[in-house]
Amino acid sequence: MDKKNHFMYGIGYGKLYICGEYAILENSSKAIITSVPKKIIAFISKSTKTTIYDNMHNKEILMEDYHENFTIIQKLINFIRNYVDKYEDFSLTIHNELISDNKKYGLGSSGAVLVAITKAMLRFYNVSYDNLKIFKIIVTFSIINNLKGSMGDVAASCNQGVIFYQKFNQEKLYHYIKNNSPKEIIDKLPWPDLKIEKIDVKAPLEMIAKWTGEAIDTKIHVKRWSQNKKDMFLETNNIRKKIKRMLEKAKYKRFIDRSNQLTLRLKAFLKQSNPNLIIPIIKDIRKNLLYLERISNIPMETIDMKKFIMMYPCGKQSGSGCGDMVLAFKTDTVKKFTVTLDLKKL
Repeated sequence: MDKKNHFMYGIGYGKLYICGEYAILENSSKAIITSVPKKIIAFISKSTKTTIYDNMHNKEILMEDYHENFTIIQKLINFIRNYVDKYEDFSLTIHNELISDNKKYGLGSSGAVLVAITKAMLRFYNVSYDNLKIFKIIVTFSIINNLKGSMGDVAASCNQGVIFYQKFNQEKLYHYIKNNSPKEIIDKLPWPDLKIEKIDVKAPLEMIAKWTGEAIDTKIHVKRWSQNKKDMFLETNNIRKKIKRMLEKAKYKRFIDRSNQLTLRLKAFLKQSNPNLIIPIIKDIRKNLLYLERISNIPMETIDMKKFIMMYPCGKQSGSGCGDMVLAFKTDTVKKFTVTLDLKKL
């Protein structure tokens, strides 16, 4: 806890998916995600009234003010206050390194800002925590407020380094939320299937993350994934449609199973010191995502992204695809795992 200059702070790290995109939306599915050398820092100091300022919108508001860009933050503040049962006023300042000229890079700023604020508030209210508690607070808050997603970005934002993330059972967690208080869910109840494990990466590997300059709304692609799945389970008496939907279900299952298998293999190889094991796995992960593109009509790579990937031994999209960040991997330039951000437009 840092009391220097009479303020507390919390850090939420930017993130990049190395593997597990889309499949991680399913219960018990797996992903590997890394933090990046950019972050969001939330500073909190005592005040006679609660104010919120961030450098992205360059605006300060009060808790009772309405501003569409601060609504979720206001709700989170109230949620945490109710959880810890402490209500002392403060001044909150959010410094966001995950943006440029009010544009997001696709480094998980939505999750990182919630992580930074939650850490800062718990420090301010002198409540002990670990990264798992931060994760559970934000996920519980998100589900109650109908904020959808795999929550892998939140898990990665809590932790610096590379993590293995296995998604919780969503239906069981929803059942918890309907029948228990947030405090019971966060502090007492086990979360079925959830795993967050920091990976000790021994493979000397450079991951170059290049900004495409194309902003992508992850929610649009996730919605298409959800709609495709919903369509597969629609009841019909038409035999042809039934057969078609059975085939579609089998294709989606093949993608998800393959993604989880490759994620577990990559996890094992990252712990070894031979970087040449990584290249073929990344190539297979990319092939699986391009397979998903064919069966789902969810776009994965632009022509420029393909050209960038072809310049390196291997590469892939990161995240929802067709924009934001593209990854490339090299094995001959570093002695340890390194993330290099290139935020000049592709």
